[in-house]
Amino acid sequence: MLWIINGLVYGFFMALYTLVNQRHKFNGYVLGVWRGFGIALLFVPFLLLVPLQTDLRNWYLLILQGLLIGIYDSHIFFASARYGASVTSKLLVLSVLVTTLMWWAITPELFLELVKKENVFITLILTIFGFCVCYWYMLKSKITQNAFWYMAPAVLSLAGMSVATKEIATMGQDVWANILYYLVVSTFVSGVYNYVLLCKDKHYNFTLIEKMIFNHEVVKVGAYIVSFSAALIAAKTMAMRLAPNPGYVVTLLLTAPIFVYLLEGNKKASSISEKAGFAMLFFLFLIMMLLVNNFNIND
Repeated sequence: MLWIINGLVYGFFMALYTLVNQRHKFNGYVLGVWRGFGIALLFVPFLLLVPLQTDLRNWYLLILQGLLIGIYDSHIFFASARYGASVTSKLLVLSVLVTTLMWWAITPELFLELVKKENVFITLILTIFGFCVCYWYMLKSKITQNAFWYMAPAVLSLAGMSVATKEIATMGQDVWANILYYLVVSTFVSGVYNYVLLCKDKHYNFTLIEKMIFNHEVVKVGAYIVSFSAALIAAKTMAMRLAPNPGYVVTLLLTAPIFVYLLEGNKKASSISEKAGFAMLFFLFLIMMLLVNNFNIND
């Protein structure tokens, strides 16, 4: 049950995350720089309190995760500004399917065990499919071809991040160490990625880049992003550590538009269908019932 609670906390903070640049429309790379370097600098002193990570495989995972975060962050921030939070969130539903299939591909022995339980497996597939269909209809915003192709890297990055987070979350017995290395190493790499792309985008005009990063309004929004992103990462890592399949956590992440709907309070102009939203929550409840009851779903 703990992973479900953490997954819903993850969804709540993701709602704040997608709303930020819908309102402000700042350069996505700049916000990615703030999120990456800000979180890393905030938590680097705490690394002295946990065991040193000596496994090279885990360092590769952390660096890969950082690159995926960099791609994901910049696309989410730019897409929220260009297409709105609703369209951005709507396309992320594809990550549920991609993440689930990706995890099954790298854990074939657990997947085959699940397939042997025919009734449970078929029911699980139907409930996930029902959730995705309801989610798609819940968000009434129209998807343009440009939005779809722009968000494709973010969808794949979220799937890769989810699988990598699952691995990072279980790379040692010390939960605090796993979370802290994620908060410092992976976010720092994502900050470097976004800074490099910002420099390239602005033709290495460092005076302009400095003004963009330290603009008064950007600083306020950057500090805001850092403040809740740390909680988002901690909740995500805990949920991934405990969940049988990272795809199920991504399903909980997609409660974010419900939180957006509740936080904005502008229900008359909402881009959410309440009926489809309730149907989505029904399927989400069914998925959770399958996973927490004694059906021995380990993947």
